[in-house]
Amino acid sequence: MALCALAPVTGAFDVIDKQFLPGGTGSCRGVPMAASADKGRIYVAWRGEAFRLFSFALDRDARRLTCLGGASLPASMCYTTVSSCGQVVLSTSNTGSVIAVSVIDEEGRAGDPLLTQEAFKAHCLVMAANGLAYVTSLRGDFVQSYAFDAARRDLKPLTRLELPEASGPRHIVFTADGTRAYLLSEFAGTLTSLNVDAETGSLSVLDRVEMLPGVKRAWAAELRLGPDQTVLYASERSTSQIFAYRTGTHGGMELIGAVPAPECPTAFDLCVTGRHLVALGEKSGEAWVYRIDGDGLPDRVTRTEIGAVPSWTLAL
Repeated sequence: MALCALAPVTGAFDVIDKQFLPGGTGSCRGVPMAASADKGRIYVAWRGEAFRLFSFALDRDARRLTCLGGASLPASMCYTTVSSCGQVVLSTSNTGSVIAVSVIDEEGRAGDPLLTQEAFKAHCLVMAANGLAYVTSLRGDFVQSYAFDAARRDLKPLTRLELPEASGPRHIVFTADGTRAYLLSEFAGTLTSLNVDAETGSLSVLDRVEMLPGVKRAWAAELRLGPDQTVLYASERSTSQIFAYRTGTHGGMELIGAVPAPECPTAFDLCVTGRHLVALGEKSGEAWVYRIDGDGLPDRVTRTEIGAVPSWTLAL
């Protein structure tokens, strides 16, 4: 895992620290990461041999990462997130069809799972402002909501949004106020805007757009909502592009444009100000930095060799 610095003026992207995952052997595609609310702890799910959840402390002044330890995981996890209460790490496995709940101790170290719960082809788990957890089922073509009881470490299934067959719901993001969500479907290559019911938390479709009109099968990957909530960004791997959409007050999405990305842009993220976007090319081994100006369209300013098969980036 590499800690990198982004220069806000030039967009220069430099590796300043590297940490090996203790005991991690073999190789894997996609190493999901999540950060605590204060960005002082980083949690990394290793999907090689053996499945582990590593906890790291970030020292911003020293610009250094320190491994606090590793814990077991029940399967190859493709997404991790820290609960709204900050007390647990929740992770999901598509291949294992499971959600794991790992408690964080006083030192910020995640332990072995206290709960594993079946969740068919679970890919992404996101905590919304209403306190509910939403999980996408990549092969089940639905989004399931859960009530999460932090004290009991319990997940209770609530409502389900069924989606078009073989569409592949992959990633979901919510607006800061939790009234709206946006869903990326990997195989259909679609973006769907969703209303969030204020009482039940159930989802309903407002609008849907195709990233690649006329294409039978896409390979869409990552999804991010800009800090001002008005621009939605999505990556597509078969064409190696990043798309930008203007979001409307009633759920509409209007294409601003698409820009070239490093080959196979599985992962990207926005810096906290929203003025830069960092995209990783899983096949090229590069990181491209884009500047984002007033129109919302990314403009590439630098490209950096970052290492083989980069698969996740987390802006802190």
